[in-house]
Amino acid sequence: MKKKNKELIKNTVIIFFGKACTQLISFLLLPLYTSTLSSEEYGIVDLVTTYITLLVPVITLQLEMAIFRYLIDVRSNEEENKKVITNAYTVATIMVIFATFIYLGICCIWDSAYKFYFYGMVVATIYSNLSLQVARGKGDNIGYAIGSIIAGSTTVILNVVLLVFVKMGIEAMFLSVIISNLLCFIFLLIREKIWKSIKLKTLQKEKIKELLKYSLPLVPNGLLWWIINVSDRTIISMIMGSAANGIYAISNKFSSIIIGVYNIFNLSLTESVSLYINDKDRDSYLSDLMSKVFKIFAYVCIETLLFMFIMFPILVNSEYNEAYQYIPVLLVGTLFHVLVSMIGTIYVAKKLTNEVAKTSLYAGILNIVINLVCIKFIGIHAAAISTAVAFGVMGIYRYIDVQKYVKIKFGKKLILEIIILFVLSTIVYYINNLYISILGALVINIYLFITNKNLIFQILEQVKHKFLNRKEYK
Repeated sequence: MKKKNKELIKNTVIIFFGKACTQLISFLLLPLYTSTLSSEEYGIVDLVTTYITLLVPVITLQLEMAIFRYLIDVRSNEEENKKVITNAYTVATIMVIFATFIYLGICCIWDSAYKFYFYGMVVATIYSNLSLQVARGKGDNIGYAIGSIIAGSTTVILNVVLLVFVKMGIEAMFLSVIISNLLCFIFLLIREKIWKSIKLKTLQKEKIKELLKYSLPLVPNGLLWWIINVSDRTIISMIMGSAANGIYAISNKFSSIIIGVYNIFNLSLTESVSLYINDKDRDSYLSDLMSKVFKIFAYVCIETLLFMFIMFPILVNSEYNEAYQYIPVLLVGTLFHVLVSMIGTIYVAKKLTNEVAKTSLYAGILNIVINLVCIKFIGIHAAAISTAVAFGVMGIYRYIDVQKYVKIKFGKKLILEIIILFVLSTIVYYINNLYISILGALVINIYLFITNKNLIFQILEQVKHKFLNRKEYK
């Protein structure tokens, strides 16, 4: 178990530096975005970006995930590597060409100032994603991290230059995405020697069927993120306007950064679960690991609530103050998102993508229904509540369903503690009084320290031990 944990931590650290650093910088640039773009403009950027997250997995038929999962099984077999990469890239490219003709037809009847940017972002993101998953599938997490750094840092730098100095407005955000993803693709194309792996003679009907059998059920799962993200934004934009969507987008930023950090960890978790899914100690290992991860991210959400009274005024322009009231509900959805994604790694490892599709579909339908029914009565609150409920229902269902394959358990004491702390933190949050906020943060953090002091001291001891060993070695 120690070996598994070390490997998981090592992969997580490598990937973390690749993705989290640039995501954090982007998050810290929120004041720049909110000061240079109006709420309406930011709402448009957010909507376009979210539509891209829908189209990319639909166009590629989620073959990027098939590349990752199947390359794990054939890392030491060069010939099988070529088969996986060739067949996946070929089908994905055919789908891109097919989608291009459809898009050109749509552009004939629908004109938009951003249509070419939109197309460029979709195509660049597709090939960037495919190449990143090749690196992960081959076990080259350093290559994956560097590619992610290139994509993330280039986006941030270009955003600053084009927004502040060139003053391109919305187009700056779009152009940055295109250039950064192309650079990421070119880097990994060279590093992983992808062109050498694409051999048309290895094209096989059977291999394509095998890859699609795995990837196609994941498309509805990709659609779930669209239903939850894009449908929320689309419904808000249609009924309440782009400015309201800009407000909702800002309130989502805080939960998004937590989800982004979790997704980084989830990359290495998926690989570890896939490698060790058939081990004898998998039940105890996964129960212990997932309980700890769930606990950590629950504490992160609680701390976010407790210190939002400091962060929000610093990071967000006063024009977006309304966004403050929607954050707690979205953080509840964030915690359920973590649960859903953790259990999803077991389905992926067992290649049970049909289960992923089924649960995603039901949750997506539930999200839309709640949104449409409630938005006229409670406005933006409907989007936040529907997100939390959809993830909550899916998380609970997956937890029950996955017991058929792996017996994972979360302690009742842990769940009760998280619920109580979340409720108390939310009460302090909505009171929104400086002295109560400080007192609440102090009391809850003292409790967290006392109840987790053994774990904290363990971590500090390990850090101290490693530091002393390095010092002695030097």
